[in-house]
Amino acid sequence: MSAPPRRPKRALSNTGGQTLVAGDPQLCELLVHAMDTGALERDRLTHGFHSYPARMHWATAERLLAGLDMAGSHVLDPFCGSGTVLVEARVAGYAASGTDLNPLAIALSRLKTQPFDGALRGQLVRTASEVRARSEERVQARVPVRAKLEPKELAWYEVHVLKEMAGLLEEIDATEEARIRGALRLVFSSLVVKFSKQRSDTAEEAVERRLRKGLVSEFFERKTLELADRMREYERVARGPLPTVREGDARRLPDLIDRPVDLIVTSPPYGNTYDYVNHHARRFAWLGINPQNLEAGEIGARRRGTSPDRFARELGFALKSMAQVMRRDAMLVMLMGDGEHAGTRVPADVLVAEVASELGFEPLAAATQARPDFRGGTERGEHLMALRKL
Repeated sequence: MSAPPRRPKRALSNTGGQTLVAGDPQLCELLVHAMDTGALERDRLTHGFHSYPARMHWATAERLLAGLDMAGSHVLDPFCGSGTVLVEARVAGYAASGTDLNPLAIALSRLKTQPFDGALRGQLVRTASEVRARSEERVQARVPVRAKLEPKELAWYEVHVLKEMAGLLEEIDATEEARIRGALRLVFSSLVVKFSKQRSDTAEEAVERRLRKGLVSEFFERKTLELADRMREYERVARGPLPTVREGDARRLPDLIDRPVDLIVTSPPYGNTYDYVNHHARRFAWLGINPQNLEAGEIGARRRGTSPDRFARELGFALKSMAQVMRRDAMLVMLMGDGEHAGTRVPADVLVAEVASELGFEPLAAATQARPDFRGGTERGEHLMALRKL
């Protein structure tokens, strides 16, 4: 494939620095505003209670949905991750759907977008307090407990932390109310990497952490209180219908989406950059999640050393699937960072322009900002691109 000629870019200034833009001036202004998130608070509503690598900033989704002014339309995020676009879509009054191959992403998206009324939030908080108390009693009494983990997973935890986490999860799983139990399991999930020896979600290296007994249980209750507060604020401002969230492959959207799509706002995986199977491995092990489908179908996975040609094919199949569920003249807005292969940057905007043009998409506007490379290399480009289905 040969890339279409690149349109000349001009610079616009913003508080985050210079942004290069090309295309429709009005759309460019919107894209620049949506990317200009550096001076904002990190998160709001239910967005940030659980970490998720490469999550779209909530303000990018909020500004795009507000600026496009298509409230009431059907918006889709086929790579919904932990549900950022879906939360903001419901707040803005959109009907929304989300899909993802990651079972954990689906569970998080459902929790973060579904309503918990005051009574259910109260029950959530009370149950968390009771679970914490029983967990601390276990710790003090040295109740025997066995973590249901493989030996390679056991090594990620100090022995006393491992026992406390195993006992805490047993107490959570004894909760009778299914929605409360599910929410508390995800609160537990949010703590797994924090109390392991793993440096971070995306850095699978061991570090020493000094953790006192009872700290896991204490943080569990604290995190549940935070979630309840976030849920209350979300329900105060949410006005659209409940989003539909389905586990599935973005390359098979006609099997997952049952109504035409007016707008897609999404952030697909970056080529050879992230590895969601490994990023969530500690959580999958504790929660008993089988990531088989994600393992087989994850697009652009770093563990495979995905080549630019392979990533272009994978992305092309996803774009073709998106086109099949979109109305004519529907808009696609994609946030993507540059990929990498064999130490060389692969510009995402060039790749998308090349692949999308062959699938019936017309580029409307694009904005590019330079971002630091988290692995210490040269700067990479972050691109927000708007396209129209012909």
